[in-house]
Amino acid sequence: METINLAGLLEIFRAFGLVGVIVMIWYFDSKALRKILERYKTDMAEQRKMYENNVKLVQSYQGLAQDLKDVVIMNTTAMQKMTDAINTNQFCPMVRLEKKAGGRQEG
Repeated sequence: METINLAGLLEIFRAFGLVGVIVMIWYFDSKALRKILERYKTDMAEQRKMYENNVKLVQSYQGLAQDLKDVVIMNTTAMQKMTDAINTNQFCPMVRLEKKAGGRQEG
């Protein structure tokens, strides 16, 4: 707000009266209010941009989480196959031959 000293205020009061002083105060107040509202508009635009960036970030993480889920499922499946292969023991030639012959022979 532009500053006016007491002598300037009295000069305006003499020239325009009480209504002139009120109009002058209203003018400077509305000018300051316009600046405040413009700053508020700028701040809200920045905040909107931040929210839009956050949405993009969440969507990226959602895709990453889906990919990670797929990797975990594939690893779990591979581990289950490996566990089944170990439990049935089809890869050791000695055990495989014993199973074909009719079971293990202790001896």
